[in-house]
Amino acid sequence: MDEMNLEHIEHLLCQSLNGLHLLWDHTNIAQILRVPTEDIDFFNPPNMDKLQDLFHQLIDKKTFNEKQLFLQSLDQESYEMLLRAYFHILDNTALMATPYRH
Repeated sequence: MDEMNLEHIEHLLCQSLNGLHLLWDHTNIAQILRVPTEDIDFFNPPNMDKLQDLFHQLIDKKTFNEKQLFLQSLDQESYEMLLRAYFHILDNTALMATPYRH
């Protein structure tokens, strides 16, 4: 992973915090996130290993188009896992950035 690729992911996360989910298909987001992560056995050790690998592969893509092509090449299970992980990171980032919680 190089610094430029990490900055690119950070930029995409910042855009997502503003509601612009550039990497992801909005229909897929709605369909996948309709089922809460808590309702499925998502954060188990085998999934975490696979997620780490998938996320590193995504980060290693140098351009936005390469990232999109990578996502399009994934099987449904891998795509869903990566999308859920991305939005989990996004949620945690938003919570940490907000001083007020209710």
